[in-house]
Amino acid sequence: MGTTGRILFIQHQDDCPPGYVGDRAQQCGFELDILEAGAVATTRTSFPDPRGYDLIVPLGSDDAAYDDTVGHLPAEHELLDAAVDAGVPVFGICFGAQLLARTLGGRVWQAPGPEIGWLRPDVNEPGLVEPGPWLVWHLDVMSCPPGGTELARTTAALQAFRSGPHVGVQFHPEATPTSAAVWAQHYGSSLAALGIDPDALLEQTRRGQDEARQRAYRLFDRVCAHAAALTSR
Repeated sequence: MGTTGRILFIQHQDDCPPGYVGDRAQQCGFELDILEAGAVATTRTSFPDPRGYDLIVPLGSDDAAYDDTVGHLPAEHELLDAAVDAGVPVFGICFGAQLLARTLGGRVWQAPGPEIGWLRPDVNEPGLVEPGPWLVWHLDVMSCPPGGTELARTTAALQAFRSGPHVGVQFHPEATPTSAAVWAQHYGSSLAALGIDPDALLEQTRRGQDEARQRAYRLFDRVCAHAAALTSR
């Protein structure tokens, strides 16, 4: 995969946009298509053919990746199945990583409790996923798919894996202070249960936004290079 081409971002809700990852993709010269997943179900349209893209990026969501009653999930699973079958790289983020894990034969289930904060996971391949800190914010967990390689883990959950040209990350490299502020309001009870001060968390997010942006840029570059090394063979 070169540094120009087309990327499909699958957005599931307004507060989980492509963010820093989308910014870097544009800087690298990619053409971006942002598809609202919910619109597929409500308008009874279909997802595009993944073979028209160089990278598929399913983003975060409040929904559970194991809940097949979610309107758009069957069609989204078909798209990811088709992408994997066609050798089109997928870079899954949080909910998107969980969908990718399921597509590749892994499992997703509800965690005993939420995991939220700027965390430094233990990493196995820092040349692909660096230690962070990364903004972790999730209520479900995933297994590494069969034949995949675990890249990063906290004590609570798998945080990143690779499988062929595909990479999934449970954390949020794309997250901006604006997104985090919406999440803090929405998940106030989860933050309280963890003893996390939302104002302190958001202040940490604002203070570290320049470093987080650059960290996200490096991750995107490495994911693209990893995919290119495998798909160009």
